Amino acid sequence: MLLSLLSLDNTVVTMSANGEHLEPALYVGEINEDFDPMVPPATGEEYIQRVVLEASKCDDIIVANVDRSRFKEQTVNVNLSVTEPPLISPSIEWQQCQVADFSAVRQNLARQKALGIIKPSISLPARTDEAGWYLLCFGNDTEPVENGSSSGGVPPLVSILLSMNQPLIEQVLEYHVEWLEAKSKFSVQQGRWLYSLLACLELPLLPETCSLLRTLARECSRLRTSLKTSDHPSMAPLTLLICLVAHYFRQMDLADT
Repeated sequence: MLLSLLSLDNTVVTMSANGEHLEPALYVGEINEDFDPMVPPATGEEYIQRVVLEASKCDDIIVANVDRSRFKEQTVNVNLSVTEPPLISPSIEWQQCQVADFSAVRQNLARQKALGIIKPSISLPARTDEAGWYLLCFGNDTEPVENGSSSGGVPPLVSILLSMNQPLIEQVLEYHVEWLEAKSKFSVQQGRWLYSLLACLELPLLPETCSLLRTLARECSRLRTSLKTSDHPSMAPLTLLICLVAHYFRQMDLADT
């Protein structure tokens, strides 16, 4: 194998693959001062001269001048897994049963959606209207009611769920996870919406959606450890959401053992 290289004295030489220097293949010579690089080369020698001239104008080392003020400072939020054991430990049989029921709900929704898009009886907020979605889900409540359903708000009706496309499903799910993190409160109404939105997620999951589900499971685990009694109304719903994220959506490292 022969390689053609341009030497420092403007001579094109050939070298073997092992680096052995062979005899010159093409001598370029000196470049005249009246050489016009804008004129298309007529010979191979003129083409090489253009290459030599352009190479002579390049610095040996080029450092990009990056305006770092145009970049946002990146931050990484690390959610540590809760190490405190929950007040209850769901059995494997219970978790398997919940996953089977959840799978049946998903199949039923998929069959109904295949029949055609159902128009909801109410007007839905825009995808970017977070305040509008909060008002729809929880009514006029400034915060979800912990020990019961919201005094207002609309439940996740099938007509609403089937009218939502996948980007909207994922966005509203993200809103609920953010509300759960910000308010550190869980309600029956929010549990219904979270369960329903999970039932509408299409597989395979996008990486962003998978990360969102992991955040949901961790937040549910954190809220569950704050409950004082095992018969608290939020205990079972929080455990159910953790179970579905871990076992149905295959995030097994977050599962209850």
